[in-house]
Amino acid sequence: MKEVSIQTFQEIFRSEKVQKLSDDYVSDEIMEFTHPFVSARHRVIKIEGISIVYRDWMVPSPLSMRTVHEEPFLKMQFEIEGHSAFTHKMPISCKHIDILHGKHTLLFLPEVDGTLFYPNSRKVLDVIFTVDFFKKLFGMDMNCLDSFGDAIEKSVPHLIGSESKVITATMSKVINDILYCEFHGIFKKTYIEAKVVELLNLQLAQFRKERDSTSIKLRKDDIDRLYHLKERIDANPGASYSLAQLAEVAGFNDFKLKKGFKQLFGQTVFGYIHDVRMKSAYTLLQKGEHNVTDVSYLMGYKYVHHFSKAFKKKYGFTPKNIGK
Repeated sequence: MKEVSIQTFQEIFRSEKVQKLSDDYVSDEIMEFTHPFVSARHRVIKIEGISIVYRDWMVPSPLSMRTVHEEPFLKMQFEIEGHSAFTHKMPISCKHIDILHGKHTLLFLPEVDGTLFYPNSRKVLDVIFTVDFFKKLFGMDMNCLDSFGDAIEKSVPHLIGSESKVITATMSKVINDILYCEFHGIFKKTYIEAKVVELLNLQLAQFRKERDSTSIKLRKDDIDRLYHLKERIDANPGASYSLAQLAEVAGFNDFKLKKGFKQLFGQTVFGYIHDVRMKSAYTLLQKGEHNVTDVSYLMGYKYVHHFSKAFKKKYGFTPKNIGK
């Protein structure tokens, strides 16, 4: 894996060819650059309070980069293709931010100092707001955004929701509307601003649905049993699990297990098993001590091609590409 310092990171972006699509109301530029670690094409659209950055990166091998921003970082991130991870240098509640292939999130960091990791090529749309503009969108009342709004007011790091969400077909259409806008001048400005707000509303609606889903009351012993079950899965992700077996281990009926697990940990029990299997497989393959066939069997897959398909869906690239 290539490890890039802040200085080298700046060098990568120093050489660029610019195509200007700007006018009096919208700054719109296309930049291209080539470096041994990454070749890329960026489009940067700026209007008052909003910066839209579309990145198309070709990454020959996994890339780790230090990044530092002193200004607040408030953005929607849509990982259209590929996978990105950010680990903050300081011990904060959302220290590790992982956005997988085809997913999105909304995050706020008062300052940025950490490491970015890109395992492969990627296409991503970032929509970055100034804090003042974002507050004005909601009439200066952040209460409607619950804990996320509270984090912005208190200037503490926060990641909305328990996990990143799938980019819907409607979201994809709005993203295309932004990138292929045919208007010019003031009409381009108002059109793009309206589309950004539409995209934000679609994103927030998806996270509200998670928050508003019906919950059940979990007693302390219920929570302890669910944590015990989670630890058991962590210790042996490749075991064969059925809902009945898992419910028996937890001492719940099927309904309470499904509802309680998702309520406590933010995802279904089988979704969690799948994630643990994929993360464990990634780690084993990175170490290079097992081949793809061995890892697929260790993770409970009967057929290697089923494992490879699931792995690619999770990370956006096949398991055989790890370590190359």
